[in-house]
Amino acid sequence: MNNPDNQDPQIADLRAVLALIEDGTVTRAARRLGLTQSALSYHLDRMRKRFADPLFVRVGNRMAPTPFAQRLAEPAARVLRIVETEIAGLARFDPAVTDREFRIGVNEIGAIVLVPKLMKRLAEVAPLARLAPTQVSPDTMAAALESGELDVVAGHVSRPHDALLRQHLYRRAYVCVARRDHPRIGDTMTLREFGRTPQVQSPSVPITFAWINDQLRRHGVQSQVRLTTEHVAAIPFIVAASDLIAIIPDEVYHLFRPIAPIKKVRLPLRIPSIDVHQYWHSRVAGDPANQFFRSVVYAVGCERQPASPGDLSYT
Repeated sequence: MNNPDNQDPQIADLRAVLALIEDGTVTRAARRLGLTQSALSYHLDRMRKRFADPLFVRVGNRMAPTPFAQRLAEPAARVLRIVETEIAGLARFDPAVTDREFRIGVNEIGAIVLVPKLMKRLAEVAPLARLAPTQVSPDTMAAALESGELDVVAGHVSRPHDALLRQHLYRRAYVCVARRDHPRIGDTMTLREFGRTPQVQSPSVPITFAWINDQLRRHGVQSQVRLTTEHVAAIPFIVAASDLIAIIPDEVYHLFRPIAPIKKVRLPLRIPSIDVHQYWHSRVAGDPANQFFRSVVYAVGCERQPASPGDLSYT
Protein backbone atom coordinates (compact mmCIF):
# COMPACT_ATOMS: atom_id res chain seq x y z
CA MET A 1 0.00 0.00 0.00
CA ASN A 2 1.31 3.45 -0.88
CA ASN A 3 2.13 5.79 1.96
CA PRO A 4 0.29 9.10 1.31
CA ASP A 5 3.16 10.99 2.97
CA ASN A 6 5.53 9.78 0.25
CA GLN A 7 3.40 10.87 -2.70
CA ASP A 8 4.36 13.72 -4.98
CA PRO A 9 3.28 17.20 -3.90
CA GLN A 10 -0.36 18.07 -4.23
CA ILE A 11 -1.73 21.47 -5.17
CA ALA A 12 -2.74 22.06 -1.55
CA ASP A 13 0.84 21.31 -0.44
CA LEU A 14 2.26 23.91 -2.79
CA ARG A 15 -0.30 26.47 -1.69
CA ALA A 16 0.66 25.86 1.94
CA VAL A 17 4.36 26.51 1.27
CA LEU A 18 3.70 29.69 -0.72
CA ALA A 19 1.24 31.03 1.84
CA LEU A 20 3.71 30.57 4.68
CA ILE A 21 6.51 32.20 2.66
CA GLU A 22 4.31 35.24 2.03
CA ASP A 23 2.64 35.53 5.46
CA GLY A 24 5.49 34.39 7.73
CA THR A 25 3.30 32.78 10.40
CA VAL A 26 1.25 29.61 10.48
CA THR A 27 -1.71 31.52 11.89
CA ARG A 28 -1.90 34.06 9.06
CA ALA A 29 -1.12 31.49 6.35
CA ALA A 30 -3.86 29.16 7.59
CA ARG A 31 -6.33 32.04 7.72
CA ARG A 32 -5.46 33.04 4.13
CA LEU A 33 -6.13 29.49 2.89
CA GLY A 34 -9.23 28.94 5.02
CA LEU A 35 -7.58 26.04 6.86
CA THR A 36 -7.01 25.14 10.46
CA GLN A 37 -3.42 25.39 11.66
CA SER A 38 -3.24 21.62 12.02
CA ALA A 39 -4.40 21.16 8.43
CA LEU A 40 -1.75 23.59 7.21
CA SER A 41 0.88 21.76 9.27
CA TYR A 42 -0.20 18.48 7.65
CA HIS A 43 0.54 19.81 4.16
CA LEU A 44 3.88 21.26 5.28
CA ASP A 45 4.87 17.95 6.90
CA ARG A 46 4.11 16.13 3.65
CA MET A 47 6.47 18.45 1.81
CA ARG A 48 9.20 18.14 4.46
CA LYS A 49 9.12 14.34 4.24
CA ARG A 50 8.94 14.32 0.45
CA PHE A 51 12.01 16.56 0.02
CA ALA A 52 13.85 15.78 3.26
CA ASP A 53 14.09 19.47 4.07
CA PRO A 54 12.66 21.43 7.02
CA LEU A 55 11.40 24.14 4.58
CA PHE A 56 10.99 26.70 7.40
CA VAL A 57 12.85 27.59 10.58
CA ARG A 58 11.72 30.02 13.23
CA VAL A 59 13.52 33.37 13.22
CA GLY A 60 12.12 35.64 15.91
CA ASN A 61 8.34 35.61 15.55
CA ARG A 62 8.37 34.54 11.89
CA MET A 63 8.93 31.32 9.96
CA ALA A 64 11.83 31.88 7.55
CA PRO A 65 12.07 29.69 4.41
CA THR A 66 15.11 27.52 3.91
CA PRO A 67 17.12 27.91 0.68
CA PHE A 68 15.29 24.90 -0.76
CA ALA A 69 11.90 26.47 0.04
CA GLN A 70 13.04 29.68 -1.63
CA ARG A 71 14.03 27.75 -4.76
CA LEU A 72 10.71 25.90 -4.63
CA ALA A 73 8.65 29.10 -4.55
CA GLU A 74 9.00 30.07 -8.23
CA PRO A 75 8.13 26.67 -9.81
CA ALA A 76 5.36 26.18 -7.24
CA ALA A 77 3.86 29.56 -8.15
CA ARG A 78 4.15 28.67 -11.85
CA VAL A 79 2.31 25.39 -11.30
CA LEU A 80 -0.46 27.16 -9.42
CA ARG A 81 -0.82 29.78 -12.17
CA ILE A 82 -1.24 27.02 -14.73
CA VAL A 83 -3.84 25.27 -12.58
CA GLU A 84 -5.75 28.42 -11.70
CA THR A 85 -5.72 30.04 -15.14
CA GLU A 86 -5.06 27.65 -17.99
CA ILE A 87 -6.51 24.41 -16.59
CA ALA A 88 -9.37 26.02 -14.68
CA GLY A 89 -10.08 28.12 -17.76
CA LEU A 90 -10.86 24.98 -19.73
CA ALA A 91 -14.05 24.64 -17.71
CA ARG A 92 -15.10 28.23 -18.39
CA PHE A 93 -16.68 29.63 -21.52
CA ASP A 94 -17.40 33.28 -22.19
CA PRO A 95 -19.69 33.81 -25.20
CA ALA A 96 -18.91 37.53 -25.27
CA VAL A 97 -15.25 36.99 -26.20
CA THR A 98 -15.18 33.60 -27.92
CA ASP A 99 -14.19 33.43 -31.58
CA ARG A 100 -15.04 29.74 -31.79
CA GLU A 101 -16.57 28.31 -34.94
CA PHE A 102 -19.78 26.44 -34.18
CA ARG A 103 -20.60 23.68 -36.65
CA ILE A 104 -24.22 22.65 -37.12
CA GLY A 105 -25.57 19.96 -39.42
CA VAL A 106 -28.80 20.93 -41.23
CA ASN A 107 -30.64 20.09 -44.41
CA GLU A 108 -31.80 22.72 -46.88
CA ILE A 109 -34.89 23.57 -44.84
CA GLY A 110 -32.77 24.13 -41.74
CA ALA A 111 -30.34 26.23 -43.75
CA ILE A 112 -33.01 28.67 -44.87
CA VAL A 113 -35.19 28.62 -41.76
CA LEU A 114 -32.93 28.03 -38.75
CA VAL A 115 -29.49 29.31 -39.78
CA PRO A 116 -30.50 32.99 -40.31
CA LYS A 117 -32.07 33.05 -36.84
CA LEU A 118 -28.96 31.43 -35.36
CA MET A 119 -26.68 33.99 -36.97
CA LYS A 120 -28.82 36.85 -35.67
CA ARG A 121 -28.85 35.47 -32.14
CA LEU A 122 -25.11 34.76 -32.11
CA ALA A 123 -24.44 38.33 -33.23
CA GLU A 124 -26.25 39.47 -30.09
CA VAL A 125 -24.72 37.13 -27.49
CA ALA A 126 -21.44 35.97 -29.08
CA PRO A 127 -20.49 38.66 -31.61
CA LEU A 128 -17.07 37.17 -32.45
CA ALA A 129 -18.30 33.59 -32.87
CA ARG A 130 -18.49 32.01 -36.31
CA LEU A 131 -21.12 29.66 -37.69
CA ALA A 132 -20.51 26.83 -40.16
CA PRO A 133 -23.71 25.11 -41.39
CA THR A 134 -23.08 21.78 -43.10
CA GLN A 135 -25.31 19.45 -45.06
CA VAL A 136 -25.55 16.15 -43.21
CA SER A 137 -27.36 12.86 -43.68
CA PRO A 138 -28.84 10.64 -40.94
CA ASP A 139 -26.36 7.92 -41.92
CA THR A 140 -23.27 10.02 -41.18
CA MET A 141 -24.44 12.38 -38.43
CA ALA A 142 -23.52 10.12 -35.48
CA ALA A 143 -19.91 9.75 -36.67
CA ALA A 144 -19.65 13.49 -37.37
CA LEU A 145 -20.94 14.36 -33.90
CA GLU A 146 -18.71 11.82 -32.19
CA SER A 147 -15.56 13.04 -33.94
CA GLY A 148 -16.33 16.72 -33.27
CA GLU A 149 -16.70 17.47 -36.97
CA LEU A 150 -20.13 18.78 -35.97
CA ASP A 151 -21.24 20.27 -32.66
CA VAL A 152 -24.97 19.85 -33.18
CA VAL A 153 -27.36 18.49 -35.79
CA ALA A 154 -30.84 19.98 -36.12
CA GLY A 155 -33.59 18.22 -37.99
CA HIS A 156 -35.83 15.18 -38.09
CA VAL A 157 -34.22 11.76 -37.66
CA SER A 158 -36.41 8.67 -37.54
CA ARG A 159 -33.94 6.41 -35.71
CA PRO A 160 -31.11 8.34 -34.04
CA HIS A 161 -27.96 6.55 -32.86
CA ASP A 162 -27.96 5.33 -29.24
CA ALA A 163 -24.92 7.50 -28.37
CA LEU A 164 -26.75 10.67 -29.34
CA LEU A 165 -28.72 12.89 -26.99
CA ARG A 166 -31.54 15.05 -28.26
CA GLN A 167 -33.83 17.94 -27.37
CA HIS A 168 -37.17 18.73 -28.97
CA LEU A 169 -37.29 22.05 -30.78
CA TYR A 170 -40.67 22.24 -32.52
CA ARG A 171 -43.19 20.40 -34.68
CA ARG A 172 -42.89 21.07 -38.40
CA ALA A 173 -46.27 21.39 -40.10
CA TYR A 174 -46.81 20.85 -43.82
CA VAL A 175 -49.20 22.66 -46.12
CA CYS A 176 -50.46 22.29 -49.65
CA VAL A 177 -49.71 25.28 -51.89
CA ALA A 178 -50.72 26.44 -55.36
CA ARG A 179 -50.12 29.62 -57.30
CA ARG A 180 -52.33 32.44 -56.14
CA ASP A 181 -54.15 32.87 -59.46
CA HIS A 182 -54.43 29.18 -60.31
CA PRO A 183 -57.26 28.87 -62.87
CA ARG A 184 -58.74 25.66 -61.42
CA ILE A 185 -57.85 25.66 -57.73
CA GLY A 186 -59.53 27.76 -55.06
CA ASP A 187 -59.03 27.69 -51.33
CA THR A 188 -59.91 24.00 -50.85
CA MET A 189 -59.36 20.69 -52.60
CA THR A 190 -60.75 17.19 -52.23
CA LEU A 191 -58.34 14.30 -52.08
CA ARG A 192 -59.46 13.23 -55.55
CA GLU A 193 -58.74 16.72 -56.90
CA PHE A 194 -55.39 16.70 -55.13
CA GLY A 195 -54.44 13.37 -56.67
CA ARG A 196 -55.41 14.43 -60.16
CA THR A 197 -53.53 17.75 -60.07
CA PRO A 198 -49.91 17.70 -61.33
CA GLN A 199 -47.44 18.07 -58.48
CA VAL A 200 -43.85 18.92 -57.70
CA GLN A 201 -42.38 16.81 -54.91
CA SER A 202 -39.20 16.75 -52.85
CA PRO A 203 -37.74 13.49 -51.52
CA SER A 204 -36.48 15.31 -48.42
CA VAL A 205 -39.52 14.23 -46.38
CA PRO A 206 -40.25 10.61 -47.34
CA ILE A 207 -42.47 10.03 -44.30
CA THR A 208 -44.85 12.82 -45.28
CA PHE A 209 -45.15 11.74 -48.90
CA ALA A 210 -45.57 8.08 -47.90
CA TRP A 211 -48.56 9.15 -45.80
CA ILE A 212 -50.01 11.26 -48.63
CA ASN A 213 -49.66 8.45 -51.17
CA ASP A 214 -51.25 6.00 -48.74
CA GLN A 215 -54.26 8.31 -48.29
CA LEU A 216 -54.62 8.65 -52.06
CA ARG A 217 -54.46 4.88 -52.59
CA ARG A 218 -57.23 4.41 -50.04
CA HIS A 219 -59.41 6.64 -52.19
CA GLY A 220 -58.40 4.95 -55.39
CA VAL A 221 -56.32 7.89 -56.63
CA GLN A 222 -52.69 7.98 -57.76
CA SER A 223 -50.67 11.18 -57.41
CA GLN A 224 -49.52 12.92 -60.57
CA VAL A 225 -45.90 13.82 -59.88
CA ARG A 226 -44.56 15.84 -62.81
CA LEU A 227 -41.37 17.18 -61.21
CA THR A 228 -39.11 15.92 -58.42
CA THR A 229 -36.46 18.13 -56.87
CA GLU A 230 -34.25 18.09 -53.79
CA HIS A 231 -34.20 21.89 -53.74
CA VAL A 232 -37.01 22.74 -51.34
CA ALA A 233 -36.32 26.47 -51.62
CA ALA A 234 -37.08 26.31 -55.35
CA ILE A 235 -40.53 24.78 -54.95
CA PRO A 236 -42.45 28.01 -54.09
CA PHE A 237 -41.10 29.62 -57.27
CA ILE A 238 -41.84 26.53 -59.37
CA VAL A 239 -45.41 26.49 -58.06
CA ALA A 240 -45.81 30.24 -58.61
CA ALA A 241 -44.71 29.88 -62.23
CA SER A 242 -46.82 26.84 -63.13
CA ASP A 243 -50.07 25.01 -62.51
CA LEU A 244 -48.29 22.48 -60.27
CA ILE A 245 -49.16 22.10 -56.59
CA ALA A 246 -46.85 21.00 -53.78
CA ILE A 247 -46.60 20.01 -50.15
CA ILE A 248 -44.01 22.15 -48.34
CA PRO A 249 -43.13 22.96 -44.72
CA ASP A 250 -45.31 25.71 -43.29
CA GLU A 251 -42.26 27.80 -42.32
CA VAL A 252 -41.01 27.65 -45.91
CA TYR A 253 -44.42 28.93 -47.04
CA HIS A 254 -44.19 31.85 -44.62
CA LEU A 255 -40.69 32.74 -45.77
CA PHE A 256 -41.46 32.75 -49.49
CA ARG A 257 -45.06 33.97 -49.50
CA PRO A 258 -44.00 37.66 -49.68
CA ILE A 259 -41.91 37.07 -52.82
CA ALA A 260 -43.66 34.16 -54.53
CA PRO A 261 -47.37 34.52 -55.40
CA ILE A 262 -48.54 31.30 -53.77
CA LYS A 263 -51.43 30.41 -51.48
CA LYS A 264 -52.36 27.69 -49.04
CA VAL A 265 -54.98 25.20 -50.17
CA ARG A 266 -57.02 23.43 -47.52
CA LEU A 267 -57.21 19.63 -47.77
CA PRO A 268 -59.88 17.49 -46.08
CA LEU A 269 -57.22 15.73 -43.96
CA ARG A 270 -54.51 17.34 -41.86
CA ILE A 271 -51.05 16.51 -43.15
CA PRO A 272 -49.10 14.95 -40.25
CA SER A 273 -46.39 17.06 -38.68
CA ILE A 274 -42.88 15.84 -37.87
CA ASP A 275 -40.80 16.52 -34.77
CA VAL A 276 -37.62 18.52 -35.20
CA HIS A 277 -34.88 17.95 -32.61
CA GLN A 278 -31.34 19.01 -32.03
CA TYR A 279 -28.87 16.16 -31.53
CA TRP A 280 -25.43 16.02 -29.93
CA HIS A 281 -23.03 13.31 -28.82
CA SER A 282 -22.89 12.25 -25.18
CA ARG A 283 -19.11 12.86 -25.27
CA VAL A 284 -19.65 16.65 -25.36
CA ALA A 285 -22.76 16.83 -23.20
CA GLY A 286 -20.91 18.65 -20.41
CA ASP A 287 -18.75 20.90 -22.58
CA PRO A 288 -19.56 24.56 -21.73
CA ALA A 289 -19.18 25.78 -25.33
CA ASN A 290 -21.42 23.02 -26.65
CA GLN A 291 -23.95 23.70 -23.90
CA PHE A 292 -24.00 27.37 -24.84
CA PHE A 293 -24.51 26.63 -28.53
CA ARG A 294 -27.30 24.16 -27.76
CA SER A 295 -29.04 26.82 -25.68
CA VAL A 296 -28.91 29.20 -28.65
CA VAL A 297 -30.23 26.54 -31.05
CA TYR A 298 -33.03 25.76 -28.61
CA ALA A 299 -33.95 29.43 -28.16
CA VAL A 300 -34.26 30.16 -31.87
CA GLY A 301 -35.69 26.73 -32.70
CA CYS A 302 -38.58 27.27 -30.31
CA GLU A 303 -39.51 30.63 -31.81
CA ARG A 304 -42.92 30.30 -33.37
CA GLN A 305 -43.55 31.54 -36.90
CA PRO A 306 -46.48 34.01 -36.69
CA ALA A 307 -49.39 33.29 -38.97
CA SER A 308 -49.83 35.68 -41.84
CA PRO A 309 -53.14 37.56 -42.12
CA GLY A 310 -55.63 35.67 -44.21
CA ASP A 311 -53.82 32.32 -44.01
CA LEU A 312 -56.09 29.30 -44.16
CA SER A 313 -55.92 26.75 -41.37
CA TYR A 314 -56.78 23.12 -41.71
CA THR A 315 -60.13 21.80 -40.64
